[in-house]
Formats: sequence, structure tokens, C-alpha cells
Amino acid sequence: MLDEEGTGLGADEGRNRKDAKVQSSGRTIVSTLYMLIRNVKIHSPDNKVFLKPIETLRAEVNNVVATDGKLNLHASGTSVFINNTMLKFDFSALENVTFLTKEFEARDVGGFSTQRPITSQEIQDFLGLFTGEARGPLKDSGAGAIKLEKLAHVKEIIDKLQQQEFDPNQQVDRKKYLMTVYARSVFFMRKYFEYARKGKPSLPFSKAGRLVQDLVDLCADQRTHFLGLTTTQGGKDYLSFHSVNCALLSVVFGSELGLDRRQLHELGMAALFSQIGLVGVPNKVLQKPGSLTQEERELIDLLPIKTAKRILMTRGLDKSSMNRVVATFESKVDYAVPRKGPDGEMELVMPKVNLGIFGKILAIVETYDALTSARPYREAYGPEIALALMSGDIKYKFDPALLRVFMKVMAIQPIKIMGDDGGKLRFS
Repeated sequence: MLDEEGTGLGADEGRNRKDAKVQSSGRTIVSTLYMLIRNVKIHSPDNKVFLKPIETLRAEVNNVVATDGKLNLHASGTSVFINNTMLKFDFSALENVTFLTKEFEARDVGGFSTQRPITSQEIQDFLGLFTGEARGPLKDSGAGAIKLEKLAHVKEIIDKLQQQEFDPNQQVDRKKYLMTVYARSVFFMRKYFEYARKGKPSLPFSKAGRLVQDLVDLCADQRTHFLGLTTTQGGKDYLSFHSVNCALLSVVFGSELGLDRRQLHELGMAALFSQIGLVGVPNKVLQKPGSLTQEERELIDLLPIKTAKRILMTRGLDKSSMNRVVATFESKVDYAVPRKGPDGEMELVMPKVNLGIFGKILAIVETYDALTSARPYREAYGPEIALALMSGDIKYKFDPALLRVFMKVMAIQPIKIMGDDGGKLRFS
């Protein structure tokens, strides 16, 4: 049973606490290293400005060494491992991680290790390797306990860690953790909508960012369970479950399309918050069993504008905000204009609009989850019927190529009405 925070950890609490400690120390080590290496190009490593961050880094490294008897940091791209544990970063931190790993890679370094506590002087010696514009392979660091590791060797280690098969017990733990993240995400969105309706200060997007990052990290090996979770029904709490289900489906769909971890995170965040414009719509309208009046329909149609306003009011104008606003708007733009051809068959004439990939993905996953969810005015459709409707009566709303991929993701064969060669689609 879930506790107030939606955790449901039970007997796993001790293990989760240990993992949380590694994650916390690891993120502090990486963020401090980023700051030090970035600024060591301006100031000497023994400058007083570095005294406090060097002490922070020394303390965190030595905490890990005291607990595990060693510290092995392996890094490449946006992947960083501490003692074979993959660190999880907020989306906003990934740019800093990339800067750090590029500085490492420019010197043929994939990380470093130590088996004893390190001193502040050893950290200063290590930082001296990154001063100026020097590039190319480094010789022995001369940093005492800190031993450098070659990039090629570290990449092999990271590849093995990322491809490692989990034993059955670990698989069970990952499934439990996925359920925990799902429950936490629903709880967060429930509170988010509740605060918004009452006019309270908005919950921070950063907490949601950590939850979505967990979903991205779990996506690769838990895809089947991801799709299983989206069958969860929220009843009167429909918006919270619908938002999280769309985020789950988007991450799985985007992964199938080859999006990288950073793109998957941004896509998941766009999906999670794409419905927040419905906050101001009365429940009697959202839950109305009969057809909507013209006035009520207009309230629903304002969703993209209201969502955009709420995102911008909460975050301000930055790249992530604009990506989410654009995705929300484009998800409501029909992909094609339907009309009857000379033979009486329905054909699609493409509008001269270049829709982005995020918007096209959201259009598919939002419609699919809505159709497969029970609503006051109808029962939930099964997956096959929902996709039949999406590829038939309302196919003009979706990119046909992406819809075929989505059917594959959902393990349902493309429905014949779509045509393998797209013969019934005409682009102009």
C-alpha cells in the first residue's frame, strides 16, 4: 500500500536509502567538478576562490571511499557511473555533465579512481591538468591517490554496465521501483492540479524533472511494464493519471524512434504538462456525461492557450518552456485535411505546415490514452478499437508513418485501412 508520498517502499527502504546516498554524493561530486574545471581556466587551482568547493569535493569523495572502500568515476557523454551505479540527473544538469565529459574526452580521460581518502592538495594537482587550452592525452596525473583512466577503457566499462543483464531479483526490484516512480508521478500531478485550482504557488518543475528522468532511465529494460501501467484508471482523478500515462507512452514511443536521453526527458516533460490548461475548466464540464454545449466546447478548445500561459507563468521564457508550448499547440493541429477523392474514397491533403516531432507524438499518445480510458460519457475502448478509430475515422489528425510505428510499439499490426504503401494518402 502506498504511503502519503506515494512511495510504497516497505522492505526496500534500506536499499533505497543507500542508493539515494550514492546518488546525492555522486551528483555533488559531478556538479563541483564541473564548476572547478570550468573556472580553473581563469584562476590558478590554489586560488582562495577554490578553497570551499575543493573541500566540498574532498568530503564527498572521501564519504564514498569510507562507505565502499573505493571511488571509481566513469563518464562518457551524459552517462556517469560512481562505483558501477548510474547517476540520475535533472534535465537542467545534463548540459553541465556534457561539458565535464567533453573536457575529459579532450584529454583522453574517461574518469578517475582512488582507493584511499584524498587530500585538498591532490585535488589541486588534479585540477592543474585542466588549466589553459592544453589538449591531448595526459600522462600520469601526479595527483597521488587520484588515478586517471583512459577513455577507451572507460567506454568499454560503461557499455558493459549499460548492456548488463539484470538477474531476476534485480528485475523485480526495477519493476517495484517503476511502480514507485509512477505512483510518485501521479501524486505529484494530483498535488499540482490541486494547488493550481486553489491558486496556491505552483509546485517546482524540478521535482517533476527528476521523476521524468527516472522514467527515461527505466524505459530501456522495463518497456512492457511501462505499457502495462498505462492501463491504470484514475476515475475522477483522470487528469493526473492521463498526464502521467501520456508521459510514459511518449518516453517509450520516443525511445523506439531513436531519441536520445535528453530529448526523451524534454518530450516526457512536455507530455506531463500538456494538460495543465484544463485546470480552470469546471469538473462538471470535464465529467459531463452528455454532449457539451457550444460554450463548454469553447472552454475545452482553449486548452493550448491556457497551458502555454501556465507554463510561461511558472517557468518564464526559456528554451524548455518554448519546446513545451510549441509541442502543446502542435499536438492540437490536424496533420492533414480530409476530403473525398474522385472515386469517393477518403484521401488526405497535407496542409503546408511543418509540425515538430514532439507535437506529432503528443497528438498520438494523448488520443490513444483518452480513448482507452473510461469517461463518464462512455466505456473505455480496447487498444485494437482505439487504434482502428485512429487509423480510420480520425486518421487525418496523425502522421501516418508515426502511427504505424506506434502500433508496432503497442504490439498491434498496422490496420489494413492505412495501406502499406500509403496509396490512399496524397501530399500537396
